[in-house]
Amino acid sequence: EREGGKRESARATAMATSVGASLVQQAGVVALLNPKNTAGVARAACILIGAAYPVYRTFKALERRRFLFDNSRDGVLTYWSVFGCLSMAEAASEPLFQLFPWYYHCKLGFIVWLQSHQGADKLYKDYIKPLLLKHESKVDGALTYVDKEVNTHVYEAGSEVGQLFRAARAVRDTVQSSLGSLFNSSS
Repeated sequence: EREGGKRESARATAMATSVGASLVQQAGVVALLNPKNTAGVARAACILIGAAYPVYRTFKALERRRFLFDNSRDGVLTYWSVFGCLSMAEAASEPLFQLFPWYYHCKLGFIVWLQSHQGADKLYKDYIKPLLLKHESKVDGALTYVDKEVNTHVYEAGSEVGQLFRAARAVRDTVQSSLGSLFNSSS
């Protein structure tokens, strides 16, 4: 399989250079004909454009001082809602996506569409919002239960950790006292 990939890549490069294409066109042909070679670049671009850029946009929206007629917060929050759903779906079905060689290239295109053509707003209003409104009370109930359980266990663990620290402090003080009296008595 590795040999086949190398041959495909060599063939794609030969095709691109034989027609006198520019470097960018050559890279595009190679990516199109053998996406495994550029999947890492596409994946990195997905992270950069899908997460890093929106983090900066979120920062800008949160730090603006005039919010009366500014809907940049809504746009950023909508994008993060859709991106979160996309990330959950991706995590749940990642092995399936890995079989598709152009997955990261398509994902990159989808992320650009989400940001540049109000795609996130459309997906949120048409699909996510109705789904969450339909199940809002069930989700709220489940989250309240989980929050209560987590807080209970964190409190109990914190209490046990506090006891452990007190015991360790007592051992330390006893050892210091014993060593101090040992060394003071031999003088």
